[in-house]
Order: sequence, then C-alpha cells, then structure tokens
Amino acid sequence: MCPFRTFLSILSIFALLGIISFVFPSEGLKLGDITLRFPSVISLFQKDEVKFNGEAPEEHIQKLLDETRERKFSAYADSLKFYEDFFKNGPTRFDLPDNNPAWFDRFFARLKAANDSGKVIHIIHYGDSQLEGDRITSTLREYLQTLFGGSGPGMLPALADIPSLAFIERSTGNLSRHRIFGPQEEMATHNRYGPMAQFSELRGSATISLKKRPKTKGFEHVGTFQTIQVFANKGNLQTKLIYASEIEDTVKTDSLPPKIVKKMQKFLANPPEVQNYGNLYVYSWNLALPTSDAKVTLNGKADIYTIVANAESGVAVDNIAMRGSSGTIFHRMDKALLSNSYQALYTDLIIMEYGGNLVPSVTANNINWVKELVEKQIRTIKETAPDADILFIGPADMSKRINGKWQSFHSLNRTIETLRQVALKNGCAYFDMHRVMGGDGAMIAWVNENPPLAGPDYIHFTRAGAAKMGELLYNSLKLHYDYYTFREAHEIDEGTLGEIHAFVDSLKNDTLVSSSDTLILTPISEISTDSLKKENKGEEK
Repeated sequence: MCPFRTFLSILSIFALLGIISFVFPSEGLKLGDITLRFPSVISLFQKDEVKFNGEAPEEHIQKLLDETRERKFSAYADSLKFYEDFFKNGPTRFDLPDNNPAWFDRFFARLKAANDSGKVIHIIHYGDSQLEGDRITSTLREYLQTLFGGSGPGMLPALADIPSLAFIERSTGNLSRHRIFGPQEEMATHNRYGPMAQFSELRGSATISLKKRPKTKGFEHVGTFQTIQVFANKGNLQTKLIYASEIEDTVKTDSLPPKIVKKMQKFLANPPEVQNYGNLYVYSWNLALPTSDAKVTLNGKADIYTIVANAESGVAVDNIAMRGSSGTIFHRMDKALLSNSYQALYTDLIIMEYGGNLVPSVTANNINWVKELVEKQIRTIKETAPDADILFIGPADMSKRINGKWQSFHSLNRTIETLRQVALKNGCAYFDMHRVMGGDGAMIAWVNENPPLAGPDYIHFTRAGAAKMGELLYNSLKLHYDYYTFREAHEIDEGTLGEIHAFVDSLKNDTLVSSSDTLILTPISEISTDSLKKENKGEEK
C-alpha cells in the first residue's frame, strides 16, 4: 500500500471516532448489566478541577510540612531519649553545669577539626598517685587517639622516675629534678615549674632517650611519634636529635629478582625551629618519618619544663601524676608560664583528678576551708587556660579497717559532695569515680575480683583496675560524642531540640487526654444487685 493511501486510511479512522464521540450518549449505552461509554472530544481537552478538601493550597502545603516534621521528630525522639536518660540516671554519667548534656560540644568540635587543621590538641590529665605509671591515662589516650587520630605519649618530664606502662624514657647527664609537689629538698627557689608542676635543671650536657616499650599489647599509638618538642626557659641551647625509622631497601641477587626488605636506619634531624612565648621557649622538630626510637641531646644552662612527643596532628593525652598531692598547688605556680605553656600546647581539656589525699583529713570543721582551697585551684586553671574546658574527677571508693572490718572512710562522701559542688559552681564537669565503682564498699569488691582490680591497701587501683576505670571514663565521654554527632548529622540545634522536647510532651498530654476520654466510670448506685451477684459467682468459679 502506498504511503498516501495509508495516511488517508488513518485519517478516516480518526474522523469516524470523532463522529462517534459527538453522537454517543453522554450517559452511555446500557447492554444488560454492562454500560458502554465513549469519551467526548471536548472532555479530552478539559482540565480537572484541583481540590484540596476545602483547604487553600498554602494550607495544604503547610500541613504536609508539619506532618513531615512530626515524622522526623518521632524518629529523633527515641534516640535522644536513650542518650538523655543515661545523662540523667546512668551510674557512669558526668555531672554537668546546669545539667547541660551539650557541655562537651565545644571540645568535640575542636577534636574533630584537629586532623584537618594539622594541629595536635592536648588533653592534660593531672592527678595523684592513682595515675602513676601512666595508669588510667594510657587507656583513655589509646581510645581517643584511635577515634580522633594522633599518637605518642604527649608531655614527659626530662628526668623521669616512675616507669611508664608502654613507653621507656631514660635520661643521662647533668640534670636535677625540682617539683612543687615533691619532698621539700626537691623544691626550687622560685615558682616557675611549668605545665608538669616540675622542671629539670640542665647544667651542661644531657641526653633524653624516648623509646616504645617492646611487646606491649593494647597500646599501639603511644609508642610512635613524628614531632618532638623541648620546653625551656632559654632560647640558646645547643641541640641534636637522632632518630631511627623503618625504611624499605632493595636487595639485588644474581639468580633471583630484586627483593624489597624493611630495615631500621638512623637519621640526624635538622636543627629545630625555636618559638618564643614570653618566658617560654619551644624547640620543635618535625621529623621526615615517624619513629619509635629517638635521642635528644641538650647542651647549655636552662630549666627544661617538658619533652613532648606527638604525631603531626590529632589528639595528645598527657599523664601528670603527683604522688601525695591533693592538687592544691596550682595557685602557687607562675601563672604567666602556665598560660604560655597551655597556649603552646593547644590545650583544650584539663582533667583534675584529686581528692583521695584530702579524704583522711576532711572534717565538718574544715570542710569550708577545703572548698575554698579547691576553688582557688580551679580559678587558677581557668585564668591561665581560658579556652580550655575543665573536667574534675573525684576520689574513688577508699576503705580502711574500722572495728576490725574494711569500711569506706567516713569522710569520703562529704569530700565528694564538696568537690562536686565546687566543680559545678565553677562551670566544670564532674566524674564521680566512687559512684562509678558502685558506691560505699565497692573497693572491697574490686580488691576481691580475680584478677584484683585494686591493691591490698584498699585505696589504689591495680593496672587492671586502672584500665577498667579508664575505659569507663572513655565510654561515658564517647556517649556524649555520639550524642554530639547525632545532633550534628540531623542539624538539631538548641532551638530544634527544644521543639522536639515540646513535641514529645504534647504526645504525652494527648495520650492522657485520649485515655480519660475513653474511660467510662459507672456510678455505684447504677450497678444492679444482679450484676454484682453474677461477678461474685464468676470469681467463685
């Protein structure tokens, strides 16, 4: 068939359908139970009228937005309730100023940005002998560096006397130690002790060796570092840094293809960059390769405040243990040096773990004096580190023999409540180790664990107990971080959080109203005797 005839055929079919549409009854043709209908040409070009069930278009759109918002709020409410219930009632919770669960937000924002900014931010963990040997801190450090990046032990004294759990530091040469919290003969004739509350006096030459302790499991980050710093009071020291790093080398053989092997090689680092922060000088080396073995040699006459070993970025957690100290020494230290040190370290969180050495001497008569003394220390830290947050950790449960039985110190709870009040009043978070352990008598249970979590003095943790406490502290901190990231991911600011709480409250009120609407109370006078008899018979059966 030719194209023209095909076109005429199609055209004639359309014409026929058009004629049918005009003559076909609009109500259709009934054939028994079936009604045949044929659409008219006019109806094909008419637009259906849009209806919104009596609502204006903008009202309908707003209704859809409100329904979407309610669905989101319902989804968020359950997750928020999980976190907020723990923050209110969890035994390992933090006590926070104004009961604000978002208190850690500023700190977490800085932690997240640390890797991107190429900075190392410091968490300084001050405490008494519970921290000796890097206990508690080492566990907290490992978890935080795994989560936020970073490596290395952080601050170390130039002349160490307590072995660390996973790190070896040895010093030789002309160094002498001065500590504000130590024996009287170790105290200096001035108050410029630096951020570790101690310094090492250099008179001539000294070498400080930094090395990862071999075969230490569970602490993968502490032993590797790529930046080394020396904090001193003079800027004219002669320095030398030698470090060892693993490199790949190609070994050629006559009969086999070249083989790539790994081997340790020593390097001499370039001279350090020296920065001045008022009365503080910081010598910094950024090594070409990461290392787990380095030696710093210093020549001259100076006070060495600390040696710092870190990664290039991330988080550092410094362990500063003060045996026998109640932490009431900060107000006696040079504030300008402290402030400059915190600034050079990018200090964002300072942990003050004290109180155990106060407990035996606390009475109802001197409790106000204790309160004022502790408050003075917190004010000093806030003044010298205004950009840092402060977390105060109170004493653990402590026991002694009373009438032949091990019992918690009678003054323990009074001390804890005083420290909590002072911390919260001054805008600090508080972590209650006594409550975390289980309250009064918990130390006895920790001593009797297998392996023991506390020592036979019923005061100090064993390594296992310190690791457990460090993990409990981290887990509580991690819950706040998860709460922070959840709100950040869903753009839940303070205002939105208030709206979600109001939404949940409205649901509770609606539930109460609907329950009261469906409850029908029948007056006793309207209950027939027959119905009571039937109920009684049913009960007898």
